Amino acid sequence: MRELCANESFRTIISVAAELDVRVYFVGGALRDLLLGRRGNDLDFALEGAFAEFPRTFAERVAGTFFWLDEERLQARVVKKGKGETATFDFAPLCGANVEEDLCRRDFTINAMAVEVGREDVLIDPLDGGADLRQKIVRACSESSFTDDPLRLLRALRFAAALGFAVEDGTWLKIAQNAHLLEHVAAERVRGELFQILAAPGIGASLVRLHESGLLARIFPQDVLRETSRPHIERQIGCADRIEQISGMLQRYFPEEHRLLAEYLDCEVETGITVLSLVKLAAFLGGAEGPGTAAVVAERIRLGRKVGRMLEQFSSDKKPEFGVLEQRPTKRAKYRFFKDHDPAGPGLVILSLSREVASPQLCEELVTYYFREYGAVGDESLLSGEEIMGIFGIAQGRGVGEAMERLREAERRGLVNNRVEAREFLRKNLLTKGESMS
Repeated sequence: MRELCANESFRTIISVAAELDVRVYFVGGALRDLLLGRRGNDLDFALEGAFAEFPRTFAERVAGTFFWLDEERLQARVVKKGKGETATFDFAPLCGANVEEDLCRRDFTINAMAVEVGREDVLIDPLDGGADLRQKIVRACSESSFTDDPLRLLRALRFAAALGFAVEDGTWLKIAQNAHLLEHVAAERVRGELFQILAAPGIGASLVRLHESGLLARIFPQDVLRETSRPHIERQIGCADRIEQISGMLQRYFPEEHRLLAEYLDCEVETGITVLSLVKLAAFLGGAEGPGTAAVVAERIRLGRKVGRMLEQFSSDKKPEFGVLEQRPTKRAKYRFFKDHDPAGPGLVILSLSREVASPQLCEELVTYYFREYGAVGDESLLSGEEIMGIFGIAQGRGVGEAMERLREAERRGLVNNRVEAREFLRKNLLTKGESMS
């Protein structure tokens, strides 16, 4: 705490507070993390007075950028960029007559503590959140916590996952009793919490909690979770858990390229949604039988087009393709695989390893090829449309597309690896079989 309070920006808050005669409280998750020994750059403050003037003045003093999060509610943000890092300062008026009332209206006791800026030696803790923090417990602040904001049903499990905490018994009972309220929460808000849960460690335990609380059935449509028996759900959860295990042992499976693969998995496809989170979700959905499962889920939780497409790629059955690659792992077949499934290729390799549809040796070979050679091949077909038109003496049209698709399939199967083989393949397979070329 002393280290933070000695920070230049924190000292500026103290001076602006004195100048404007404002009481400023350091609150929320940032304080919780600090008490846990975790340093963060996203800081939350509650103000008692000068609600609009304070954040603007602070932004000017620290050369930061000011903007409103919600001008009507006087909730503002100041972003300050420094050397190699960015700090975010969020300001909002107290909700209630005083700071104690504000804290009692918050979601969980571990987030319901405050320190008045300038009096950092006194922890304001009306609900004994410090004790829950030490005991590693997530406890709701009040009987109305979940009815006030049903998204807190998911947030409780997200905090449990991210912090490695247990959910207090009474809070767990309230979650199960109020699970139906999640249906009234905007899909975009549910999606945000879901992907934070997927990104946190211990995905197996988190999915068990989601299922046993009844929240899982409120997130995914009924036609996705057709079979809700415990053995079936446990099998689905096991698939996601296996992905997490492999992602924690990348150096074992991919000794040469584990760092690059880790960067790929940590990459955000969309804000708040990493490749690894999508792969975990796809692994879970892989046990939910039925065509179009991924598309249904993408629509339900309002995934963007790119994210939805990747989820569908990850969720589709690639066992036949990996079977062919096991038999003929030519460079052209590898290129065709990654080209056809770009940018999902490495994720599909991880999924195939977890499902045991590809050998560890093939998976390592594919990942090595992807990071060392795939990007240098370029985006060219073995034969152009004009060349195919010349071979068959046909005009541009459906026949050219048909021939190119046959050629791509031959590449996937390792039957064609260069231009000479491509010409020979087309002559033998399309000219001599009397098949329509339109």
